[in-house]
Amino acid sequence: MPPVSKTTVERRTSPRKTRSFEVQGRADAGELARMTARDLSLGGLYCTSSADFAEMTRLAITLMLPDGRSGEPHPLDLQAVVVRRKEVNGAATGRPRFELALFFHALTDAQRSRLASFLDS
Repeated sequence: MPPVSKTTVERRTSPRKTRSFEVQGRADAGELARMTARDLSLGGLYCTSSADFAEMTRLAITLMLPDGRSGEPHPLDLQAVVVRRKEVNGAATGRPRFELALFFHALTDAQRSRLASFLDS
């Protein structure tokens, strides 16, 4: 990866929240994959996954985000597309893990509002 310099242009259009939390994802009629998100924005998320998904795979994603009133986690179901993937060695198990960059598409106003509210907290 090239070093970041003064001439590097930031391509992200949404602020990001760096915090580790559990995510579930599933491709069409596929098995449920457990993922750990490390970087979340209105545009998508970066996570590690127990399952491999090819680039351009559409996933149904469930984020467990705290409710604004009670603070209790409630699911937020979103649609995402894998835009980047990289296989990495799972240090604890020795099994491969996969780093995935996911792009959220077709967000409704309600989904965008709930996600924005979480990111602003």
